[in-house]
Amino acid sequence: MHALLAAIHRNLLVARERLCLLREGGPRVAYAGGQGWRNLGDDVLFEAAQRVLGGVRLVSFRYPRQEERFARLGLSGRSYFQLFILGGGTFINPYGLGTVRAALRQGLPAWTLGTGVGSAGFNMSRRPELAEWRALLRDFHAVGVRGPCSKALLEDLGVSQAEVIGDLALVLAREAPMRPLEPRRFAVNLVLPPRQEREGFSYERLEGLERAIRHFMDQEWEPLFVAMHEHDVESLHRLKTAVGRAEDPTHSPRTAEEYMELVGPCTLTLATRLHAAVLSCCAGTPALSLGYREKCLDFMSSLGLEAWHVDLSVPEEDIFERAVALAEVADHLRAPILARAQARKRRLHAYARSLLASASGCEFLEVGGRSAEEARHDSWDRTGT
Repeated sequence: MHALLAAIHRNLLVARERLCLLREGGPRVAYAGGQGWRNLGDDVLFEAAQRVLGGVRLVSFRYPRQEERFARLGLSGRSYFQLFILGGGTFINPYGLGTVRAALRQGLPAWTLGTGVGSAGFNMSRRPELAEWRALLRDFHAVGVRGPCSKALLEDLGVSQAEVIGDLALVLAREAPMRPLEPRRFAVNLVLPPRQEREGFSYERLEGLERAIRHFMDQEWEPLFVAMHEHDVESLHRLKTAVGRAEDPTHSPRTAEEYMELVGPCTLTLATRLHAAVLSCCAGTPALSLGYREKCLDFMSSLGLEAWHVDLSVPEEDIFERAVALAEVADHLRAPILARAQARKRRLHAYARSLLASASGCEFLEVGGRSAEEARHDSWDRTGT
């Protein structure tokens, strides 16, 4: 009973929020993303979407059954939204199917915005089944994806219209890199697979990471341990203990700006989380991506940084050697990395302008000589909600 009451309460809060947006007027866009679960990477993607799509209201569109109920109240569907965006994150995978089907059933014009293809991460196969996306994506107005790996996966499905526009978070790329601090600092982010994960990596695979951290500390570099999600804290504590830094603080930035303020002055970042590497590049800080899924290579390849990606599923790829090699050239990479991030930022803005131009051509449906929006206002006013 408690769970039922909690669900009803959540639905009422969402309905009230959507009604307020309805009364404010202006274009509304259904946005499918992972924000709101205290994962900095997903929250940053929503922040980036809001920035690149300024002028429209982004409304979370996540649960198909909820959207069906709201459509009957005039708070979802074609009469409420102008279009649907499948946002940043690796959502072209099996668990994204229901949300996209719901949006297309409602007749919403659909776009992807820097979306990744394939495995989103732990608890999902490295190579999930994607065949059902072939027909769905043909109904999208445009398919802009994160990187070349995503594009190749869709081409293998027979989806030919996909284009690489970059990870959505690159919208947040800074104008200039910060100067590295002296004495030197380096950032470290780590998340370990959950115990039930079948396609993860063992902690022993990180022996090269431990060696790299000790190597930099021997040069009197200061490590900065950064968590993107609460799950990272335990992983980082284990790593800190192993390298003799158990008492060091674990930093948990809440926004992209806080993250870049922390990492911007660092010489480099050693990153497991995808968006720890993405935001480091947004700040102009070279990152060594410790790839636990292909999405990490997808991003690094999109900036021509494949050399600074280590596949954790391949034991022969040495973390230590690659980290030391990156440190030797890191200062020279700052400006080129940021320039590449800025180029993707411009591409994302150009793509968003075409998306918004499509949205601006959408009009509210007419109902009995009045706009559907006016009719919904009257309906809700009569119910006293």
